[in-house]
Amino acid sequence: MTRMPFPSGHGIFETMRTENGKIAELSRHMRRALSSASHLGISLPDEELLRSELSHQMAIEDFPLGRLRVCFSKEDYVISYSQYLEESEPARLTFHSATSQADGLQHKTYPYDSHFAVLDEAKMYGFDDAIIFNSRNEMTETSISNIAVLIEGRWITPPITAGVLPGVMRAVAIERCDIEVAPIHISDVARCESALLLNSLKIARPVSHIGEYQLSAVPAAQEKASQIRENVQYFSVS
Repeated sequence: MTRMPFPSGHGIFETMRTENGKIAELSRHMRRALSSASHLGISLPDEELLRSELSHQMAIEDFPLGRLRVCFSKEDYVISYSQYLEESEPARLTFHSATSQADGLQHKTYPYDSHFAVLDEAKMYGFDDAIIFNSRNEMTETSISNIAVLIEGRWITPPITAGVLPGVMRAVAIERCDIEVAPIHISDVARCESALLLNSLKIARPVSHIGEYQLSAVPAAQEKASQIRENVQYFSVS
């Protein structure tokens, strides 16, 4: 899939899924943007104005399934919109060789080159993405997604304190779909029965392999993914 280019400079951004003219979890995205903007000294535009411009952009290109991105900097904000194509096959994940240096609350910022570098390296070796571990050998996330795994009948996702972006679909999965929060050590990987990638475009994508391990319960991931999708709320901005 073609990547949306980012504006020059630095800022924060939100990438949102649209279906039939409505935006998935719009309020959650805006709350996260507001929190990051406040922390990083960025002023967001008036909400009514932003909603009007989002509605206008979506009316120009009427995609059944779309990718809507808003980039906010200290100088300006940029809205871009493109068609999104769903990925139907389970993902194959590898392990990223470098340790995450993330510390404290994470923000969704651009430039995004370091994330794309992890993704591109994984794809070069035939994988869809790579899991990143922190200095304590705890699972954090992948280059562009949060992750949840099934171990001994429990769906769990790493805590924010592991160095994890507070993802919108991660929050949906925790609050509405019985996914628990707990550290996942690298030694736990061999015990993973099933896994999901969680992000705002995919919502929830089952995983078939983690490194050399073929996961035994892919149907469980498909079932949990369906549950999460059913619990996503869509909002109109018109």
